[in-house]
Amino acid sequence: MSSLLTAAQRETFVRLVRIEMAKRGLTRTALAEIAGCKERTLGNLLAGQPVRDATIAGVARGLTIDLDTLLGTPSANGVSEGRLKGRADESYGGYLLATYEDYLGPYLAYRRIFSRRNALYRSVYELDWDEDLSRLRFLELQGSPKGRGADASTQHAGGVYISPHTGMLQLLTTFQGALRLVTLNRFQRGSDKLRGVILTQSDRERFYQPAVSAIFLHKLSGRQRLSELERRIGTLDEDHADFAAAVAEIEEIERSEIFLAGPVGRK
Repeated sequence: MSSLLTAAQRETFVRLVRIEMAKRGLTRTALAEIAGCKERTLGNLLAGQPVRDATIAGVARGLTIDLDTLLGTPSANGVSEGRLKGRADESYGGYLLATYEDYLGPYLAYRRIFSRRNALYRSVYELDWDEDLSRLRFLELQGSPKGRGADASTQHAGGVYISPHTGMLQLLTTFQGALRLVTLNRFQRGSDKLRGVILTQSDRERFYQPAVSAIFLHKLSGRQRLSELERRIGTLDEDHADFAAAVAEIEEIERSEIFLAGPVGRK
């Protein structure tokens, strides 16, 4: 099997592949066709398993990922050494990576499901540093919507904007004219959660409509494989062990952190 990448480099490569798939809206079937490999082989790669060098080269070529840069900047934990020296472009807020180094890593995210009462949805987020664009970036992995099969799983990825005035983190997804924005407050003292709201479109029977929902991201300790975290993605019903604590957090955000302008409460 592959001798081109070390295990740490392969993990970094898989993250880059997932991010590019999300940015371009590519399914596994589409990427396998572009890369000239079998879909099953691509699935093995995305699961973090070793594959042939030709497969890695084909995927990198199809997504225009620079393997020379990846091979030239490995580190013990799979993160390039230059990551610790970044400053975001002014268009992203001009923030210093050193200020947000504690934000890097995997998260479990919780929000309500628009189409069901008394149910939450759990997805996986990861924040890391994009050296090419000098900014924090995010990747969100979701499960297969409406049971349409593994190839229909959705991913969101994009840049992180941080205002020097508010300190809020803005995670923006743009794809084919559609926008999706997650706005989060910074970590509070002693907390491992980012709390805020998600602005997206809710899929109704005949149309889409703007929708806002409370969301929080719970940071996980250590570095974990996305393929392992994917197993925790899905719906949480009232009988789920994590439901009570998660819904209490959501309700607190709805009470204290979502502000609606207008005459509500006025006499």
